[in-house]
Amino acid sequence: MTVTVEQVGKYLGKPIEDSMGRPIGKLVGLTADIKDEVTAIQIAHSDGEVAQHPITFVKVLEDKLILMQTWRVEAEDLRKKHDIIVRRRQALDLLLKDGDIEKAEYDQLRSNYEDLDTQIKEKRETLVDTLKHVDSNLEQQINNLQGALTNNKMLYSSAEIDEQTYHGVTESIRSGLEISRKERKDIENITEYLNGIDSVEVPKEPTLVQPLKNPSSDVVVIKLNKLT
Repeated sequence: MTVTVEQVGKYLGKPIEDSMGRPIGKLVGLTADIKDEVTAIQIAHSDGEVAQHPITFVKVLEDKLILMQTWRVEAEDLRKKHDIIVRRRQALDLLLKDGDIEKAEYDQLRSNYEDLDTQIKEKRETLVDTLKHVDSNLEQQINNLQGALTNNKMLYSSAEIDEQTYHGVTESIRSGLEISRKERKDIENITEYLNGIDSVEVPKEPTLVQPLKNPSSDVVVIKLNKLT
């Protein structure tokens, strides 16, 4: 799907979120080809770094832009390619059964699809390893947030912070916990789908949780290491 400058340009200077509703930064630039189609965007992240991201990683909604994580994009790409291969092999088998294709041509096409399927499964293994790493980081992030929540309660109980501060920080921590837990559920569902592509049938598309509609602007976030 192509995205035009007109579609994206109106978001310049505006905040951009990730797929879980977490603020990432602001859209500060875009790159377009001679057809006026956007190929990449530039985002000023909250740490001051300006980074470029392919437009294929971006979802354009009615009121905002969403930057998808690399692993989400790769998982969706593998899903689409695998589904196509499965359906085409099934169609090819039907053609042979009905006598609408020569055996030699069938064997060649079948071999081509088998090779593509092997490549997909190799990429699957790499992606599953990546998801394990992301999940491990999220687990550590959840542990850290839970520790912060406990420490916050202790400070409030010992009268070292006031009630307003306690409730404000606690709300932010709990929002961060909810986001991390939902993302871990996404990873679980995607991993289950990827492990199911060994089946000859088209596996059921993974169900992903919906992002928070209005995540707290001061959500406590512990940054994960970048994965390329």
